[in-house]
Amino acid sequence: MLSIVVPTLNEIKTGYLSKILAAYSDLADIEIICVDGGSTDDTVSLINQSNARLIATNIGSRAGRLNAGIKQAKFDMVLLHHPRSLLDIDGINALANHSSEIRWGAFTHQFDIQHPLLNFTSWYSNRIRGDKRGVYYLDHCLFAQKQLLFDVGLFPDIDIFEDTDICLKLNGKAKPIRLPYISQTSAVRFETNGIYRQALENQYMKWRYYFNGSDKKMNARYEKGIELNTKYKKQPEY
Repeated sequence: MLSIVVPTLNEIKTGYLSKILAAYSDLADIEIICVDGGSTDDTVSLINQSNARLIATNIGSRAGRLNAGIKQAKFDMVLLHHPRSLLDIDGINALANHSSEIRWGAFTHQFDIQHPLLNFTSWYSNRIRGDKRGVYYLDHCLFAQKQLLFDVGLFPDIDIFEDTDICLKLNGKAKPIRLPYISQTSAVRFETNGIYRQALENQYMKWRYYFNGSDKKMNARYEKGIELNTKYKKQPEY
């Protein structure tokens, strides 16, 4: 028994949402909830043609869309699915079959293209930031007991690093588990902006986060020219 929550916003351009919906459509005892933030492409049509449940909103932040999906989830275990990741089906089945034994955790990250720096990034995300510090980003596809998510207050109302924040809170309740099954994630930011440039930008974003930078200003910079998670009517200055 598993609820899968996917926060969506104009997902057609990357092609991942169609892969997600097609790959998971025949899984038993699993519900898929797509919480859309006002897509202007064919995202909503794609969801409506699938067996996923659509929650149409005007929620601007990915965190807010995740919270809306969590509140509507029917099952005790909730899989918080990145909209540009694709999970190993065996991994989903393993999580569903052992959901009563697991408090929270994440899958094993891997990019969908091979490059030494991207391979290192995934290794660091899995082994160091994840296993040693208990912080996994949403592209690992986080999962947690629904009640545990409520116990920590759900995701904070911020536009970026909401996954870091909730992991730190969950760490205070239980130790996470990283399942060995792959969450293959789009490297679209690296391909669009350049691998080394995006890697440096990611480190800069982390620096600003740890020094309490404005989440809207950080995310406006992070999303500039690509707008994958948030679309601002007026870009905040960064």
